[in-house]
Amino acid sequence: MIWDNFPQIMEGLRLTVYYSIVAIILAVIFGLIAALMKLSKSATLRGLATVYIEVFRSTPLLVQLFFIVFGLTGVLPLNEWFGQKFYPIMAATITLALHEGAYVSEIIRAGILGVDRGQKEAAASIGMTEFQRMRYIVLPQAFKRMIPPLVNQSAQTIKDTSLLAPIGIIELVYRGQIVISSTFEPFTIWVVIGILYFIIIFSVSQFASYLERRMQLDKR
Repeated sequence: MIWDNFPQIMEGLRLTVYYSIVAIILAVIFGLIAALMKLSKSATLRGLATVYIEVFRSTPLLVQLFFIVFGLTGVLPLNEWFGQKFYPIMAATITLALHEGAYVSEIIRAGILGVDRGQKEAAASIGMTEFQRMRYIVLPQAFKRMIPPLVNQSAQTIKDTSLLAPIGIIELVYRGQIVISSTFEPFTIWVVIGILYFIIIFSVSQFASYLERRMQLDKR
């Protein structure tokens, strides 16, 4: 019976991977913007970044999803603007990205602060602007250090996609629930889903460990 429904489960897995990739890319973008704002000389930008980071890190992801996907539609006609079917998927993916981006921002900020200050001063002494120093000196070195924790955060993002099921977004867990309702084999289905999650996240975690070892070798 499980094999008859296996294509449905794999379709759910495909959607999970798709949402994860989009959310990870957006999370890095949001995190980079927030990190640069947090390091800005402008008190306003630092304040806005702090509010964003604290709000999304201090509230549960599921609450954020319900608020943005369903709560906002009570005061704004978002479903009409973006479409009844498209808005929930778009809103859920962006919410997931904003949530993960709050954590990514701290990873990026720590990476930037970890770059030797002497290199920044040397770049300034030869006439490089602040943007040029950040673009050509700081970020390339910072990202090299940030790769392992960013990969680990990506693994967390994949796990967090399971919270899209309660708001009706079709992904691996949602597909699994549909299959269970037709097969009445919850034990077998959840074991299969758990194995699929394990394979993906274990692979990502091993990749992070590999990168971390490579970083250590490069420092020698």
